[in-house]
Amino acid sequence: MRTVQYIVKVSKLCNLRCKYCYEMPELGNPERMSLEQLDRMYTHLADHYGSLEEPIRIVFVWHGGEPLLQSPDLYWATFARQQEIFGAGGRVVVENVVQSNLTVLDEERIRLLREGFKGVGVSIDLFGGLRVNLAQRDSQARVLANIDKLRAARVPFGGITVLTQRNLKQVTKIFRFYERMNMNFRILPLFPGAFEDQHAEYAITPDEVLEALCTLADLWLESDRNIQITPLVGHFQEAIKHLQGDSLPVYYNRREWETAVMVNTNGDVFGYPEAYDPAFCYGNIFTTSMSALLASENREKSLKGSELRMAGACAQCPYFGSCSGFYMAEESPEGGSAGPQGVAMCHVEQRLIRHIEARLKQTGLFAGSKQLDQQWMRAKHLDGPVEENASLGVLA
Repeated sequence: MRTVQYIVKVSKLCNLRCKYCYEMPELGNPERMSLEQLDRMYTHLADHYGSLEEPIRIVFVWHGGEPLLQSPDLYWATFARQQEIFGAGGRVVVENVVQSNLTVLDEERIRLLREGFKGVGVSIDLFGGLRVNLAQRDSQARVLANIDKLRAARVPFGGITVLTQRNLKQVTKIFRFYERMNMNFRILPLFPGAFEDQHAEYAITPDEVLEALCTLADLWLESDRNIQITPLVGHFQEAIKHLQGDSLPVYYNRREWETAVMVNTNGDVFGYPEAYDPAFCYGNIFTTSMSALLASENREKSLKGSELRMAGACAQCPYFGSCSGFYMAEESPEGGSAGPQGVAMCHVEQRLIRHIEARLKQTGLFAGSKQLDQQWMRAKHLDGPVEENASLGVLA
């Protein structure tokens, strides 16, 4: 079953003012998607994906702003409409997950998270003090208290930690926190901001990102807790595939299948690499069919950019085929970099896979055989297919 994520910016309204937030100019805007607009989006998606021959899983990633500032009634109502529009038992399966700062939590919202959403991603950086409220006070104590409430209520959730200069030296402590909590998490290197110099005090270099991810890979490999770390699970699978060397190569093709689509509050649609850039807006999903959006000229420009980055960075890479090229295809133009001839370069992934490959050899897991112990693979959640767009969404 193929999966596509729709990152739905239901509203930009937020009660925090995280220093690195790329939505900073709109965090006070109370506008939100209406039920009628959401219905039109579902109708266009059901028409497009329902016409395909293969079964499809659509994951709606509810995002903001802070999505839990909206009334739970909005979500219950729109989830009911999803069932009516997409139907039950058809080829299109719909799931809902949410990305939250978890500072607003009551019994209604706990029930919504437990019964309405299939996954919850909790943003918590643990160190650095950048996730502050309107009064510039750190929000972490409240988030930790609300994490305890979710655990008590048996709500499945994972963490998302943004890697900045403020918490870069605390990577081991970050891992130990999640290990102790037995909690899956995603590590997200600092992304482009809303304005120039927003990240001047806490920017990180690609080499620093690489060092942090290598440290996490070592800690995870040595740990007896089998928590999942995104995106490292995918990198481990790619290193194993390369070491085994006996499986068919895989290549990412955005033109054939768009794995992640961002829908802005006003309905404008973007691919992940150029989100919010008007020059790459596919069109508006509230007014235009999804088939037409995917055939738009602006999407074609976006696809060509992905293909050029892959051609520049992946073609000569020894891991291409074990690594599909997804990371370069979905890299934002601002986040990319260039080599001596202006060719797009893969700063982190190639060296990270090489590091993981060396560490796997050092453990003796490949001694005398190209096959890893299947029990170890299952325990570490490495025995399934690489779900590429997991690195773009939330964790359950």
